Amino acid sequence: MSLRNLLLSYKVELLLFLIILFSLGVKFHDLENPQSYYFDEVYFAFTAQEMAKGNKLAWQVPGADVEVPKDMAYEWTHPPLGKEISALGILIFGDNTFGWRFFQAFFGVLGTVFIFLLARNLFNKSVGLLAALLYSLESFIFVLSRITMVDIFMVNFILLASLFVVKYAKSRKTIYLLLTGAFCGAAISIKWSGVYIAEFLAGVSFFLIYYNEVYSSDSEGSSYINDVLKIFPRMILAFVLIPLLVYIATYIPFFYFGNSVGEFINLQQSMFGYHGGVTDTHPYFSEWWKWPLLLKPVYMQFEDLGGQHSHIYALGNPFIWWTGCLFVIMGVVQVIRKESPALIFVVVSFFAYWLPWALSPRKITFLYHFLPSLLFMLIISAYFLNSFWNRSRYGKSIVVIYILIAAGVFYYFYPILSGAPLAPGTIDSYYWMESWR
Repeated sequence: MSLRNLLLSYKVELLLFLIILFSLGVKFHDLENPQSYYFDEVYFAFTAQEMAKGNKLAWQVPGADVEVPKDMAYEWTHPPLGKEISALGILIFGDNTFGWRFFQAFFGVLGTVFIFLLARNLFNKSVGLLAALLYSLESFIFVLSRITMVDIFMVNFILLASLFVVKYAKSRKTIYLLLTGAFCGAAISIKWSGVYIAEFLAGVSFFLIYYNEVYSSDSEGSSYINDVLKIFPRMILAFVLIPLLVYIATYIPFFYFGNSVGEFINLQQSMFGYHGGVTDTHPYFSEWWKWPLLLKPVYMQFEDLGGQHSHIYALGNPFIWWTGCLFVIMGVVQVIRKESPALIFVVVSFFAYWLPWALSPRKITFLYHFLPSLLFMLIISAYFLNSFWNRSRYGKSIVVIYILIAAGVFYYFYPILSGAPLAPGTIDSYYWMESWR
């Protein structure tokens, strides 16, 4: 086989490799900077450091008499898995900014692979490639892949849980259903908002089993109610017992340090009370309906470098987000007009992970709570871009121009995403909307 034919045979794999290489390069470049805590690293990185030291207080609600360095605090309001992953980075690479952030960047790169696999299994390889490319050019994901927070871990667990429920829909193999539940449990072990993922995918799984085993069944003499009841053991195993086991497993260090089951329950109650009772204001708080329109990004870091300034701004790629809103509307219209199970799943996923925040007991919310829905916005966009590509020569031109603009916008905002030195006052040119200030 000639080199040309070999490249053509593996062009998808080659293009995916190049996208991964790009994602790897941008996410790990200069990862150690800033060389200090910034934004919520004063909670998450500090707690991960204490976990790496084996300090049992890192898994508990510290008492009022516990001393911590100035401006630091233990992060106990979320489950421990994300901080434990960060602590592993510290144990491997040392107690430094690279060690704090290594696994965030690593998971940020892994997401490129996982979104490709999900979109490919839903549609085809071309949609997978486009989704991976949009993911790698998405600046909000880029920022959250380079800070010691835990949201990027949830991104991967959502993608994997969704991937396995899709594989279950295709194969009906129970192992995929159980893997779906396991990654739902991992998402919940990062943040409790992972419950939305578990509830939604449990509903999808119930529908799949019901449709395949009850609705489509031609068996006679079988009780309809009994047939439905037969579904519940699998549902309880996959979406209650397995997630619960995964969740409890993340607390093994908590129990290792001598805490009791009662103290575990008290900790969960304290976490719930905290999120339900948060009423403090925050300058970068934003309501759920503002998120898709990118009306209030999160300003994370300012540093005076002596004649130059460094900024880190958790801002989504405006071109990808705003066109993504149009693609979501197109997706809703197409779902209404014709039956397309894969597109239905993606569109409903977008809304299922976004709209529950309108009713959430947590009243102080931020743009990063939109991350799960953003993933499916990217896949919807990739689906329609692939449709344009296949229609005509002009469609191909549209897709190429779209990708070039998306890449150009990412490049334009890169300095305030990465903390690159800028001349004083330069930041004003990045404020495209007054609400971004």
